[in-house]
Amino acid sequence: FHSIGSRILRSFADYLGYTPSFSIMDAEDSGDLLKALIKELGIDTKTKRFPSTSVVQDCISYARNVQSPIVEALTQKYPHFQDAAPRIEEIAALYQARKNAGNMMDFDDLLALLALLLEDPHHGPAIASRFAYVLVDEFQDTNALQARIVKGFAQVHKQVLVVGDDAQSIYAFRGADVQNILSFPKQWPEARMFKLLTNYRSTPQILEVANASLKHNQDQFEKDLIAMGS
Repeated sequence: FHSIGSRILRSFADYLGYTPSFSIMDAEDSGDLLKALIKELGIDTKTKRFPSTSVVQDCISYARNVQSPIVEALTQKYPHFQDAAPRIEEIAALYQARKNAGNMMDFDDLLALLALLLEDPHHGPAIASRFAYVLVDEFQDTNALQARIVKGFAQVHKQVLVVGDDAQSIYAFRGADVQNILSFPKQWPEARMFKLLTNYRSTPQILEVANASLKHNQDQFEKDLIAMGS
C-alpha cells in the first residue's frame, strides 16, 4: 500500500499541494517532530498526567488508519488518557501543518492522500482505469483506510481478488478490521468465494480443536479445516 501510494502521489504531488520531491518520514522522524512540537506547545509531560511521545504518535496514527476521531482512538487504546484528547488534537493539527510546510509525508499520509486522490471525481477514475485487476493478500489485516484504497482502485474495472482468513484476524490492536473481509461479498455482490480448507501444517487432532473453537465465532465464514491426507 505504501509503495504504490508513494509512486502515484509523486505524479500528483502538485495537485495535493506538494512537490514531486517530497520526503517520506519514517517512524523515528515522526517521533522526533512530535517530541519537538510537544515541547514547543509548552506541554510538560513530566509534571502532568500526559502520554509519552510514542503514545501520542500511536494515537494519531491509529485514528487516521481506522478513520476515527482522536478521542475515539484514545477510548479504544488508551482510555486512561482520554482527558488529553484536546491537547493531542492540537498536536496533531500542528504536526500536519509542519509536514505540509516542509514538503514531507509520513507513512499515514501516503495512505490517506492516496485514498483522497482515488475518491477525487476527476483523478480517481483516471488512475483506477490503469489497473485492470486488483489483488490483495492477507485482506483480514486491512484497516478502514486501506479498504477505501482497494475500493478506489477497483472503481472502474471492478475486478478484485482478495485472499484472507477471517479466523486469523488478530491485528485489531493496530487498526485491522475483520469486517473488511466479512463484508466483501456484500460490497461486491458478484464475487465468488473459494474456500481453501486443506491444512498442510497441522495434525487432525489439532484441527479438531481448531474447528471446535471456530464454531464459537459469532460472525464468520463457516468452514471445517481438513488435514492433508485425511
